Amino acid sequence: MSFRFLKNIVVWIWFAALLSACAAASPSISIHDFGATGDGRTLDTIAIQKALDTAAQSEGGEVRVPAGRYVTGSLVMKSHTTLHLEAGAVLLGSSNQNDYPIARARWEGIETNCHRALISADHAEDIAITGAGVIDGNPVVGRLRDPRGPAVVEMTECRNIRVEGITLKSFRMWTLHPTYCQDVRISGVTFDTQGANSDGIDVDSCQRVIINGCAFTTGDDNIAIKSGKGQEGVKVGRPCEDIIITNCTFIKGYVSIALGSELSGGIRRVRISHCTFKQGLAALQLKSREGRAGYLEDITAEHLIVGPTPLLEITANYRFNPDPQGVSGVDGLTQFRNIRISDVRLDSKRLLSIEGTTEKPVDGIQISRVTGTCKQGSVIQNATNVILKDIRLDGISGSQYFTNNVAGTGFEGAVPLRERPPQTDKSLADAH
Repeated sequence: MSFRFLKNIVVWIWFAALLSACAAASPSISIHDFGATGDGRTLDTIAIQKALDTAAQSEGGEVRVPAGRYVTGSLVMKSHTTLHLEAGAVLLGSSNQNDYPIARARWEGIETNCHRALISADHAEDIAITGAGVIDGNPVVGRLRDPRGPAVVEMTECRNIRVEGITLKSFRMWTLHPTYCQDVRISGVTFDTQGANSDGIDVDSCQRVIINGCAFTTGDDNIAIKSGKGQEGVKVGRPCEDIIITNCTFIKGYVSIALGSELSGGIRRVRISHCTFKQGLAALQLKSREGRAGYLEDITAEHLIVGPTPLLEITANYRFNPDPQGVSGVDGLTQFRNIRISDVRLDSKRLLSIEGTTEKPVDGIQISRVTGTCKQGSVIQNATNVILKDIRLDGISGSQYFTNNVAGTGFEGAVPLRERPPQTDKSLADAH
């Protein structure tokens, strides 16, 4: 890990401690004081928004949501406020799309008109959503497209964010989407979502993000790390960087941690540790496609328990989510480099699949100290500076590695990819 990365994390931990101390001294108000009913039928948007605005006008404070079921449309959080959901409190998204005004947001890598999120913040600082309650996005508005329906929680251009302890639910829409944010801490959150596009967390062109102790059961990716798409993403040029994911449990999802495919602004310095990966198509999927450009570099993962999901897929030929205006030629190919994975306990069908391009092969991948069981051999093609060591897997029938245009060590005795037996399972790149 670089000195710069460590310095950034130390500064963030110090700030988080300071923020918590300040929050403890802030005044606390209840949404009941502003007329919220919590009967599960009455629209409480105005009352809750008045409470949030009052806290912001008081130079900071906590807005408490007592036990009850509060139907609400889109709410806006402003600087120096905390929304605290007590045990038994549920914020229920309204089913009326008119309760979510149209605003600008990034959706699948492109800035576009979208319905404003159920909980939103724009150019705010020192905001927090905490407690033991639930925020539940409505499935009716979650289906909306053109313009996109409301995310559950979406912060844009914000600094110093905490999301702690709550449960977030969504249907067919992104759940927690920080975009262009700095110093974000997400801890102890439970994600429970259903349907395509119902990612748990979409970290989008953010800096210094910690995701700690969360649990994911989602209808799409558990965590997706992004930075824009095509020419627009390159022009904006804001990478996603300095991300820590630790002590999380990935119970079910399409992919546990996806990096890309929207990565035209670049993704770098991501560290994953002490996590458990269960059901899904891959624990880690690094993906891009022709026209994306960008880079994905300095990714570290260690101390993982993986299975039955495979450990890793890297693909430069992702076949979905095309660029309306991609970057042409070799410049439009993504560079994958410096990826290190170690100390893994695996019980899966497959260890890994790596598919770079001939023009920009995957450069510098090291996998070490992997034990457990595996049924199929791994595919590696268009990769250089590959180091595989201390990999002890039982149960593989046939060759452990099938390779094409690969340079490195640790896969001695590999069979050429053209001699690989036909596979009954689809590749991950073709599955979604």
